[in-house]
Amino acid sequence: MKRSAAPGPRRSRPFRRVLGGAVALGLAVSGGTFASSAAAAPAKPVLKITPGSEIVSAGTTGFLSVDTKNTLRWTRYADGTTTEVGQDSGQHTQDIAHGAASDVVAVGDNPSITASREITLRDMATGSSTLVDLAAGGYTYKGAVGPWVIAVKPLEGAEEAHVLGLMDGKLTDRKITGLPEKTRKFTAVAGTPGSALVRFAGKTHPFESNDYAVVDLAAARVSDNGGLTTDDRATAALSPTYMASVGAPHSGGKRVSVSVAQRGPERRPWSEELYADDAANMVGLVGNWVLHGYADKVYEGYAAYASALYANFIGGPMHKVLDHATSTTPTPEGDLLVMGGTVEQGEGLYRISTEAKGEPVTKLVASTGEPTKLTLLGSSVPAVADLSRGSWRAHWQLSRRNASVYITLRHTASGKERYIDLPTMDRAPGPKSLDVEWDGLLGHGSDTMAAPNGDYTWQLTARPNNGIGPDLDLNGKFTVRRKPAPHDYTDNGSPDVLSRDAAGNLSLQDTYHDSRDTPQLKGTESKTAGWGWNIYDKVTAVGDVAGASAGDVVARDASGVLWLYLGKGDGTFDGRLKVGAGWDPYDAITGGSDLNGDGRSDLLARDRSGVLWLYEGTGNWRTPFAPRKKIGAGWDIYDSITAVGDVAGASAGDVVARDRSGVLWLFLGTGDGNVDSRVKIGAGWGGYRQLVGIGDANRDGRADLFVTTPDGASYLYQGTGNWQAPFAPRELTDIKTPSHATIA
Repeated sequence: MKRSAAPGPRRSRPFRRVLGGAVALGLAVSGGTFASSAAAAPAKPVLKITPGSEIVSAGTTGFLSVDTKNTLRWTRYADGTTTEVGQDSGQHTQDIAHGAASDVVAVGDNPSITASREITLRDMATGSSTLVDLAAGGYTYKGAVGPWVIAVKPLEGAEEAHVLGLMDGKLTDRKITGLPEKTRKFTAVAGTPGSALVRFAGKTHPFESNDYAVVDLAAARVSDNGGLTTDDRATAALSPTYMASVGAPHSGGKRVSVSVAQRGPERRPWSEELYADDAANMVGLVGNWVLHGYADKVYEGYAAYASALYANFIGGPMHKVLDHATSTTPTPEGDLLVMGGTVEQGEGLYRISTEAKGEPVTKLVASTGEPTKLTLLGSSVPAVADLSRGSWRAHWQLSRRNASVYITLRHTASGKERYIDLPTMDRAPGPKSLDVEWDGLLGHGSDTMAAPNGDYTWQLTARPNNGIGPDLDLNGKFTVRRKPAPHDYTDNGSPDVLSRDAAGNLSLQDTYHDSRDTPQLKGTESKTAGWGWNIYDKVTAVGDVAGASAGDVVARDASGVLWLYLGKGDGTFDGRLKVGAGWDPYDAITGGSDLNGDGRSDLLARDRSGVLWLYEGTGNWRTPFAPRKKIGAGWDIYDSITAVGDVAGASAGDVVARDRSGVLWLFLGTGDGNVDSRVKIGAGWGGYRQLVGIGDANRDGRADLFVTTPDGASYLYQGTGNWQAPFAPRELTDIKTPSHATIA
């Protein structure tokens, strides 16, 4: 991040004033004068650096970085010891405001160092420090290289550049010679030991551009000029052999080029266009190679080729050096330190140098401990999805979230799948959570269905949106299970609607609830469940009375014999089993509600004298019902009696009954095989052809009521769990119920 000057208050320090040349320059030295540091021992493998840090400058004994709180820290190569140096106004890089290619670090009296009135030069190798008072000479700070401070003071229509520092123990303040007479927009942009690369505007034309020059700091004169021309936003680099820039050739230019000029009398300029205005904003030099790239963090960017740091052999082909980079700085030895990452070694600070053959090589100097490639850091994926208790929730912790995530849930037995796409990009640092809530549906569109119980596999593919690193592929297994549901014949927890037409054909329509769509309760394509059911005058869903997981059906023939059909769990039924004769006195039979609280579905039957009887379920398919018990008389005033399950929030099943004036009444189950006194639900229920206790259709744990109209429409009344208002307002479903069909 390049910086801009910001005004700030002057801070005075108690240092003695020394006059040098024609201007007053504040100077103080403590702990000795500037001295060349001895060469450091070879760096130990992989130091530590705070995640999110950027590289600012580098010396022989260590490097300067700035963290996400804008704190400047010096880290020693020898042992990794860090020293807090100061505070910056941001993570400013790609300049020489805090020094370059030296153990000497520049800090100011203002968080925005370019607005500082005093500059302190700290030699991190020797411990000495020097204070330079710029205000006395009316200077504006531009940068530092080693013991030299570069500053300018304004003139009429121009700027005058100076080098301030010690020579032979004496303070010097010298004007830089060799610059154009009317130098404007002067800034110091790069440095190498003893030299600084400066940029300035010397002349005006319609497409204003800037020139570059190399300043010999000890001599305070231009040693090389010409060869580079850019706009104000360009970034530049300097080595003992070359100067380089990356930017547009003039203000308003849309094409970015990386350009190199050889220092000395033979310029040998070389340039390559990078084809986009954001193609690069970093540049560095290592040997005969120029490195360039766009500063993208690992969680930023849009394509791998755009985020990578590249090296061009000057005048030759381009090679990728790092998978991404965010900041660079030169070292006194002519290497380049780069903050970035590789898929192989992760995030950190890398040193790029040239090997014996002259090829650039990278070495990890300090690690943040973070991976560059997309990595799984942790997960919580339940091995069992109990969908009777709600949705299945899975959690994955990823190293970053700028990725498109594709999740596939697959039912092992049928091969049915559910695809979940999570393309959201989160361009923010640090680990990110990926949370998925599966609603228990498979397929899509018209192919949607409730997921059957059984074994499943899950597969997660996370594809980095910036292309950095390979896709992350994860997989595992889990099991779906639910408690048995009274109207479920397909072993998927959702109610099924049984319809019998006049010809005796029995069909089954599975349902599913999709809270994201309207209507929410939908039906799948009807399937044939049997033929010849017209021999029965009553067909009733009774829930699980035989101890298996699937719902069962009872049917009474014309002679009064009751038959049991055991559900197989695949939408079909086993051969009929005789329950017994003598059921012809009953004009209403309903089932599926557990009235005695033993966990098994019971059967209710009303005789023609109006007495309601309870047949408790046994769980034994050979004798599915216990002998009858009398609940009470007077039930002949109702034209519809429906066992609805628990709609009031208690432990026992309930019953609703509609009188002949269309008023619906609730009878709360007491849990001992009886029901409480009736509670009025409301009038206006006479327009419904049938009322069916369908079970829990919306997967909220409460039983619901399904009703049909003479025109073939159907509605769902969702159970509330409140006995005073047991049903929510009706909702239209997309399940069609022909007027000639009998619904069970």
